[in-house]
Amino acid sequence: MPDELSEVLDSAIYKEIASQAVYEAAQQKTDAPGVRELLKELARQEVKHAEKLKNLKQKGLAKQLWHQEKITDLKISDYLTGGETLEGAGLQDTLIFAMKREDESVDFYRKMMGMMRAEEAKQLCAGLANEELGHKMRLEILYDQLFYGGE
Repeated sequence: MPDELSEVLDSAIYKEIASQAVYEAAQQKTDAPGVRELLKELARQEVKHAEKLKNLKQKGLAKQLWHQEKITDLKISDYLTGGETLEGAGLQDTLIFAMKREDESVDFYRKMMGMMRAEEAKQLCAGLANEELGHKMRLEILYDQLFYGGE
């Protein structure tokens, strides 16, 4: 595997593991059962993402990664305040925190894409950005349903 691809995958795996650790640590800082369940689910998702990336690194890049559907950025979190920390956060702030974290990941992969020379590495970054945008969209839809009665 070319060095750039390996670097992208190593960075992505590290980001997923770090996110998992954040969500697991936050579970100990809340007494709200709904928030704790959401944090457990977010941590499980990060484990799955890290495993998927590790498999990509071991087995090589799969063609389906490049043919992903276009994900719309709902931009709900762009207009929300709060969610700076998970310390004592309720459900709303936990969702805001998670949405903003996913948005940071999207930006990270888009910036990485601009730094890559190899087309395969650029495509991998674009695919990872798109995947993180999908995670953000799911969180934003949940937020909209819970706090604005969206369907």
